[in-house]
Amino acid sequence: MAVWMLLSVILPIAGGVMVAALPEVRKIKKVWTGAFLCAGAACMLWTAWKGAGVEITLWRMTDTISIALSVDGLSRFFLALVAVMWTLTGFYAFGYMEHEESRFYGFYLISMGVLSGLCMAKNLVTFYLFYEAMTLMTVPLVMHDRTKEAIAAGIKYLVYSVFGASAALFGIFYLNGVCDTLNFVPGGSLSGEAGGALLWVVMIMILGFGTKAGMFPLHAWLPTAHPVAPAPASAVLSGVITKMGVLGVTRVVFYCVGADNIRGTWVQTAWMVLALITVFMGSMLALGEDVFKKRLAYSSVSQVSYILFALSTLTATGFEGAMLHVVFHSAIKITLFMTAGVVIHTLGITKVSEMEGIGKRIPLVMGLYTIVSLGLIGIPPTGGVVSEWYMATGAMEMGTAGSFIGPAVLLLSAILTAAYLLPVAIRAFFNRNEQRGHEDLSATIEVADEGKACGERVRVSAWMWVPMAALTAFVLFGGMFPQKIFAFVSAIAAAL
Repeated sequence: MAVWMLLSVILPIAGGVMVAALPEVRKIKKVWTGAFLCAGAACMLWTAWKGAGVEITLWRMTDTISIALSVDGLSRFFLALVAVMWTLTGFYAFGYMEHEESRFYGFYLISMGVLSGLCMAKNLVTFYLFYEAMTLMTVPLVMHDRTKEAIAAGIKYLVYSVFGASAALFGIFYLNGVCDTLNFVPGGSLSGEAGGALLWVVMIMILGFGTKAGMFPLHAWLPTAHPVAPAPASAVLSGVITKMGVLGVTRVVFYCVGADNIRGTWVQTAWMVLALITVFMGSMLALGEDVFKKRLAYSSVSQVSYILFALSTLTATGFEGAMLHVVFHSAIKITLFMTAGVVIHTLGITKVSEMEGIGKRIPLVMGLYTIVSLGLIGIPPTGGVVSEWYMATGAMEMGTAGSFIGPAVLLLSAILTAAYLLPVAIRAFFNRNEQRGHEDLSATIEVADEGKACGERVRVSAWMWVPMAALTAFVLFGGMFPQKIFAFVSAIAAAL
């Protein structure tokens, strides 16, 4: 099994280097990229399925610090998430990137291997090394178009990420002196009680890893990076990369310091307040944003902090809700960004105000968008209602002021989510002025298939709509039959 763990990391990285070195022939690169995506995902899924308890030491730095990989319940959970979401988005990229330079695929594959190592990190030092590598390998995805805006957004993403990781590194140095080990131990490995300086260190680490998750006040990179990055990059940034910030917070709080050591302290209160501020602020900013991808980016700012809020309750039910939302938000938000990619790629539209009547041209895509939007709002029978129910229930179990304020903010955010997502579907399918809509579209849209009349359907590549349909089906079936996923996250929560 150790071989499969190593292949989960090495195979995608080697594939990325190979694909980047191949001649610029897109069909050849697609074949090799697809092969390495499937092979890497297979190794990751097999490791997640059979690798529980397996450990590998790659390099021993000192008697107490090593670079090592291990597979516990949380590793298995995030490995499966990355394998599925990264692979489906990679195949979507084959349709979206068909007319662009294919260097994108090299960095995409390398990032997949790095994420695999990050999920399987045995200790904070190993986690930090892969965390920084993740940032360095995903910056080129943001900068892919090499426009002035894309380069500026990539630099901003890099600066924010390095600052956040540096804050986490400071915490690692401190924890090395007060914890029995830097290895991840369910329940934590802190020697003695938390207090004074340690609480400040924990808060700094939450802010540091929270930067990648888009938590206020270090959230600004998200709405800057998403509008300029290619749609596949935006999809995985929101659906997967932000979740690595969540993973970092989870490892620190539940596997290093221990939830019992910060429950009832000012750290829990501050963490909860920042998460709720982010939830409300992100929803409000999304509501007023006309650029479609930027609206979805602000939505990600809000929705990922749902997860951080649920974790901050430090209850088993809240933890379960957080992990469920990690899965369902990932599937939903990737599908939403895929929708934005289809709209941009086939119709040339970037703003919500220009989307009137497009449901007649890409009905399947906008239908899938509508379904997953209901999931993000939390309407049955989608998966979103399951995760939001457990997150709110976990908050109610605290027995403090947050027991009422938290669910109230989540409910308000759900209403705002409906207010900024559903009008897109309504505008797409129900023209307020049919004739005006046709005239506006004729004047503003340059269609990929020249000569098509304004009301005719536009062909969408199967590379693009099939992954969207698969993720939408998962959101629906996950909401109707959540027992297997819930049982898995419950087992992780029980171990803590």
